[in-house]
Amino acid sequence: MNISSLDLSIVLCYFVFVFWITIRVGRGVKNSEDYFLAGRSMRWPMIGASLFATNISAEQFVGQAGLAMALGLAVANYQMAGVLGFALMGILFLPVYIRLGIATTPQFLKVRYGKDSYRFVSIFQILFLAINAIPVSLYAGGQVMRDLFGWESLLPGVLILAVTTGLYAVIGGLRAVVITDFIQMFILLAGGIMVLLFGLSAVGGWDVFVQKTEDFRSQEGVDLLSMVRPADDPNIPWTAVVFGLTIHSLYFCAVNHSVVQRAMAAKSIHQARMGGIFAALLKCSTVFLIVMPGVIGLMLMRDGFFEVPPESPDQVYSTMIRSLLPVGLVGLVLAGLVAALMSSVDSFLCSASSLITLDWYKPMRPKASEREIVIAGRIAGAILVISAVVWALWVIPHFKFLFDYLAKFGSYSVGGVLACFLGGLMSPIPNRVGGIVTLIFGTLAGVLMWLAVDNAWVGGIVDQLGLDFMKMNFLHAGAVLTVASFVVLFAVSLLFGEKGREGYEASRGVVLMNMEATPKENRQFAIWVVVVALASVAIYWAFW
Repeated sequence: MNISSLDLSIVLCYFVFVFWITIRVGRGVKNSEDYFLAGRSMRWPMIGASLFATNISAEQFVGQAGLAMALGLAVANYQMAGVLGFALMGILFLPVYIRLGIATTPQFLKVRYGKDSYRFVSIFQILFLAINAIPVSLYAGGQVMRDLFGWESLLPGVLILAVTTGLYAVIGGLRAVVITDFIQMFILLAGGIMVLLFGLSAVGGWDVFVQKTEDFRSQEGVDLLSMVRPADDPNIPWTAVVFGLTIHSLYFCAVNHSVVQRAMAAKSIHQARMGGIFAALLKCSTVFLIVMPGVIGLMLMRDGFFEVPPESPDQVYSTMIRSLLPVGLVGLVLAGLVAALMSSVDSFLCSASSLITLDWYKPMRPKASEREIVIAGRIAGAILVISAVVWALWVIPHFKFLFDYLAKFGSYSVGGVLACFLGGLMSPIPNRVGGIVTLIFGTLAGVLMWLAVDNAWVGGIVDQLGLDFMKMNFLHAGAVLTVASFVVLFAVSLLFGEKGREGYEASRGVVLMNMEATPKENRQFAIWVVVVALASVAIYWAFW
């Protein structure tokens, strides 16, 4: 893509603005609570915007738009699952986290099940972030920037992302991350709206667009504007959406510390849960801003407006930017994509740093001063940035299969963790023994089902034993593993030990009418929940 001087200037100004915020905010960090939890002073608009920006990545803009060319709006189910995940996060999880005063999500397991479960999940999340999420995000971000700016190498994009996000996440801490995410939300929305509107205009307007998709369905047999696919669909069956995607999204929205950390910075329970429901409402927009442009791009290709290589559908979004937008607006959209890249990387860096420092360094040095803890967090963040750059540039390109496996393993491995969190919130029965056994069971069972699909030797043994069910769709597998983990959690807890009531008591009264909130705040939250529910129903009704 040939970028004009004006567009490059817009992107450069955005980077300068981010650095300015970092310097301003970094000076105000006084203690570890300021650094890791923004002083627990955040209000819901900032929290919701940061949650939304963190959840959206440039790879989604590029990759899901390309996928929508083949599968249509059914791809939007990945986004709509996040709506439910954020809503349940605000209703069920955040009130408990804030009430307990914990600083990381694994610390809930420490209260509810003891140190063994807490350490297990903390190590799991640190390793996942350090060797998968951060370097893979840098690698994918480098690819996106290389394609957008026409560079020949990944190196410039990876280094730019690492330096910019590393500086404001490491120096400014969570407050800098939340403030920049808040600004990035507006840039993301503005850029997405521009591509959508210019795309619809080029295709002839909404009515013409719908008619073209109807013509495509009559010719190709694919309804591009339908979000609901039959249960035997090989790509996105409705059963996988209802059972698998829901579980997957609930974990990553409500349990994964890289997302939840923003909400833990809330000033109160009401501010936290409002932030979660606001993020859910913002998430509804992604159907139109991320997925719909891919379908529009396909219609424009069929009209000969531009060409995208069949083997590279991911190029449709960047091609639409280049072909449709005037100079100046291209810079705005590019700034939005860069913002999406940065908001993903900064969340992983900040959360990994807090997990290392608060879950491990601080307990090992209980007499450490606040200044020492902040310095330790910054050092951990700097080490993570450097290692991620090395990993992204020199390891991932040679061992891509390893990281494909790691990414898929993330889907297979959440069942046991989610069962422990949900079971611990819902019932006093789960206890210390049940918690750690369930985590071990969920991990081992997930690895086995993963290998049954991706390893020929294990797959052959599974076939010989007649255990073909183990090769089910990975989203279905996630649902089965979660249910099985629930069974193990309650069965083992009933067989061994006493009820684990301490953490359960903190979870009472967490639904719409929260005991710590005022009647006015409860009414406000209930109204927002209804609005999100109606928006979700309307989207599925319109694109059934």
